[in-house]
Amino acid sequence: MSATFAIGDVQGCYEPLRKLIAALPFEPETDRLWFVGDLVNRGPQNLETLQYVRDLGPQATLVLGNHDLHLLAIVFGGKTPQNSDTFQDVLASAHCEELSHWLRTLPLIHQDREWVLVHAGIPHIWTVNDACKFGREVESKISGPEYVSFFENMYGKYPDIWDKTLNGMDRLRIITNYLTRMRFIDEDGRLEFAHKTTLDTAPAGFRGWFEYERERAKTIVFGHWAALDGQVPTDRVIATDTGCVWGRGLTAVRLEDGKRFHWQDGVVSCQI
Repeated sequence: MSATFAIGDVQGCYEPLRKLIAALPFEPETDRLWFVGDLVNRGPQNLETLQYVRDLGPQATLVLGNHDLHLLAIVFGGKTPQNSDTFQDVLASAHCEELSHWLRTLPLIHQDREWVLVHAGIPHIWTVNDACKFGREVESKISGPEYVSFFENMYGKYPDIWDKTLNGMDRLRIITNYLTRMRFIDEDGRLEFAHKTTLDTAPAGFRGWFEYERERAKTIVFGHWAALDGQVPTDRVIATDTGCVWGRGLTAVRLEDGKRFHWQDGVVSCQI
């Protein structure tokens, strides 16, 4: 029987990624690797990470994260790198454009069998099918001929709440922010961007996006929120980001049985 290993935010941590995959009970002919997005930024080996994951070919399923989109906004949208960005190795590479166009082909959300893969999460005001449908609207812009305009106008915190009558870039921006930037959200679906730490820091009126009652059709696999350290107080949601880029290790979750494989400081540990 095939297995699916969901791997948390790599963020340029190429060596931990190689060591973690080498330690997995992974069969290349039958098993799959799922990446929750944020392949790049903050870590030291972004170019190697992109090339390695791309070269995995059909063994790997990926979705885009906010840091991946940030790289594309610099490459295609004319945005200026931030002082904290570490993907200068990608920007300086002769393969930068090739890799960036490959990233443009990746989705924001992927569903298969019992699970749905997304970088930040799915707001409780949407069903999984809603999220996939809306995600395709953004994907068509990123992968289509209007990608430069999208990346020129992607950034912004507003609108910060979904309205089905939204159109144009406002509609694309709120979809993108739900799927790639969301942490705290209110009952009506309004996003809050300032707080990025643990659930007990939630501002008044806001909760973690997964703490609301929602459709339970599929288990949501996500990354993005390193402060959770891979732990969420609810079922049908799997958190994979354990803060490798902050020195806390890289985690892969075997979705079929929930077993976790965690690489840190040269050691791989396993737990259910």
